[in-house]
Amino acid sequence: MSSLYFDLLKEWCDALVALQITGHKRPEVYGGILCPSCARVHGRCGDAIYPLAYMTDVTKDSKYLECAKLLFDWSENMARPDGSYINDTNSAWNGITVFASIQLGEALLYHGAILDTETAEKWRTRLRKAADFLYNTDLRSNINYPITCAASLAVAYRVLKDEKYSVKARKLAHDALGYFTPEGLIFGEGKPNDVTTEKGCRAVDLGYNVEESLGSLVTYGLLMKDEEVLAAAKKSMLAHLAFMLPDGAWDNSWGSRSNKWTYWGSRTSDGCQIAYGLLAGQNPLFAEAAYRNALLYKHCTHEGLLHGGPMYVTAKEPPCVHHTFCHAKALAAALDHGLEPPTRHPALPRELAVGLSYFPSIDTALIAKGPWRATVTGYDFDYVPNGHATGGAITMLWHKDAGPVLASTMTEYSLVEPNNMQLPKRLDNIALTARIEKKTMDGYFRSCADQQAEMVCVEGPNIRVTASGHLRNGAKQAADAFKLEYTFTEKETRIGVLAEGDGCVYKLPVIASSRANLNRIDERTVEIKTETARIEIAANQSLLMEDKAEQRIFNPVGGFEAVPFCLDLGQNVKAEITLKIIC
Repeated sequence: MSSLYFDLLKEWCDALVALQITGHKRPEVYGGILCPSCARVHGRCGDAIYPLAYMTDVTKDSKYLECAKLLFDWSENMARPDGSYINDTNSAWNGITVFASIQLGEALLYHGAILDTETAEKWRTRLRKAADFLYNTDLRSNINYPITCAASLAVAYRVLKDEKYSVKARKLAHDALGYFTPEGLIFGEGKPNDVTTEKGCRAVDLGYNVEESLGSLVTYGLLMKDEEVLAAAKKSMLAHLAFMLPDGAWDNSWGSRSNKWTYWGSRTSDGCQIAYGLLAGQNPLFAEAAYRNALLYKHCTHEGLLHGGPMYVTAKEPPCVHHTFCHAKALAAALDHGLEPPTRHPALPRELAVGLSYFPSIDTALIAKGPWRATVTGYDFDYVPNGHATGGAITMLWHKDAGPVLASTMTEYSLVEPNNMQLPKRLDNIALTARIEKKTMDGYFRSCADQQAEMVCVEGPNIRVTASGHLRNGAKQAADAFKLEYTFTEKETRIGVLAEGDGCVYKLPVIASSRANLNRIDERTVEIKTETARIEIAANQSLLMEDKAEQRIFNPVGGFEAVPFCLDLGQNVKAEITLKIIC
């Protein structure tokens, strides 16, 4: 058996087996999987039990089952008397019981025949404890938890045949049908999950939606044969596809929880192959989305582990093993449902898109002009302070020959979830968001922090988006007003920048790995040569670099390196930058 999905899953599972701790017999570590980035055992590494069971069943290689058994025993370190699992040794959050029970239940449901009687009974007993905890608990949190709880109880019902699980699963799934925006996006990735902002926006996160919530709705719907839920999921899956870039990336540069954004999805969720893979036979676009995203996984996999973005290797940042064991579950689920790479490849919605699309529920515009794809946002929901860019920032600029040229990050990088995020080697002002910035005694004031900025979008022969507001530092507003103007044509993207106060600069981090060559044509023009294209950046004033020309800044969000260009802005003097791609 060989396919993109199977070969990738096998590569990942082989790496997980190699990282399992077997040389030290203390039960606190024996059987855990050691993370090469975090130098620890993550509490959720037991999620790999299901993909390891799948590999055992298909390959008949006992090493995978032995790894799964040891992982199960190690995971009991995370167990609590009430039947729940906690996230980590230093985290009391037990909502992750939904994920532990889904993977354990699916291992039993689809691959129980490979287990000896003692192991099967031990796993079933543990599944019942977890399912009873979920049945008796009201998970009031982000919307992904009640939705995944519906899936976990549906799985438990199929394995344990206890009707009460199906009753609550149905209630949770149908309650979730009230959490769709008019555009079809799932909202609720925030606290409270039903909040509406001053701009009328909802708490929407693309990564969690496509990699977790939609997959759980589909899992529940198929197991329980609930056509109403499946119909809602399919409609929403099409709406979310508007944000998939042609190379299979999920453009979550604006999302409420984009602090955990990776170019291919989200750091600790399961993967879009559950939703789009399980329903691949019902729409060719679903099959293509699952496939292109898996190709991106492959591109970001090195030495057997899925890295958190395309440029971790060139930035010399090690991968967190969390990505691998979580996303292995998605591939295993898709393979169990017969997913194979498509034989024909339809164009994705954003590939065919022309013109301007605006999403009021997230105050975000998607632009498609010739070979360019861009995202501009004024989204004003804050999951955490400085958690994502706003203020009319251009959070994604993508070109069919160059790929991502600009990509946004947290305004200030911080470990929002210390157990689930990586600490990069460099932390000082590594934001990759293009922005106006002013440093004062009170800290940095930035355009991309202004949640009250106003955006205006105009579609004509060219597409123009303008944003106006004030530089902000959290709740503090500087006197400096700003205006940003983006013009998208077939041949180029132009950025106009104006700041009223003095001492402002425009930061323009252009994505380029350490392998890309920089060539300064003159003081106002620089060319970056990548493997696929030449990016020309030209300004109407000196185009400075914050660091030496050969250096890069790196941000784990998105997973990109960038050249940190900078323009000194004179008071009320308009700076203009033009970006061109030369094939």
